[in-house]
Amino acid sequence: MLSFAEKKAIFDEFEELTMHEVSLKRLNYHFEESAVPKTTVVKFLHPNGNAFIYAGYLPEEDTMKGYISVLEEDAEMIRQMTADAIEYLKKTVDGYEEGYQENWVEDHGDYLTLEYRNGMWSIIMSSGALEAIFKTRDAAVGYLEDEGFFEE
Repeated sequence: MLSFAEKKAIFDEFEELTMHEVSLKRLNYHFEESAVPKTTVVKFLHPNGNAFIYAGYLPEEDTMKGYISVLEEDAEMIRQMTADAIEYLKKTVDGYEEGYQENWVEDHGDYLTLEYRNGMWSIIMSSGALEAIFKTRDAAVGYLEDEGFFEE
């Protein structure tokens, strides 16, 4: 089992996390750039060595209110779980990171880019001009397919 100091050193490796002291000498680590309201990646790093890492990407029944204890985990697993939590929090409620892109082509070689920006789906022409904006990915994909485009 890793000590408090060893686990703290691991969490401190993640420059995108900010440490916050909480009650009973415990520490929380937040990902302030989260695309969703949830920012706590590491909850209650305790002097006894226990901590909880956010695991919202797992089924609810596999977690304790969205977190997993790392009391007995090794350094490699803690690093991986922390990285996974950060990556998950980079995604919006829709499940896509800001700036996510897909290329769509049609039989004549023309292509369009489908991009997720500001909670909307933009279709961008090869010239860089905006062709259309949709509220949902399904609507944007429907438009692309109706126009004869398929995902590359």
